[in-house]
Amino acid sequence: MYPFRDSDCVIRPDDLNFLQRLFENELARTKLKSDAPEAEGLAKRLIALYQEGVRNPADLLERVKVR
Repeated sequence: MYPFRDSDCVIRPDDLNFLQRLFENELARTKLKSDAPEAEGLAKRLIALYQEGVRNPADLLERVKVR
């Protein structure tokens, strides 16, 4: 889907922890279960945006916000 373009796109453990916290916060906000199809889509969008260079938590959440 979004191939790695350079070493900045590698997701390291700290990055993964950051994305996990954002994911869990959005699940809690929307009351989604982690096994819901919408949750999988959320995770995919978070990772794709992160790999594209979006690093600001507020920007990430705004761009992936589940209604």
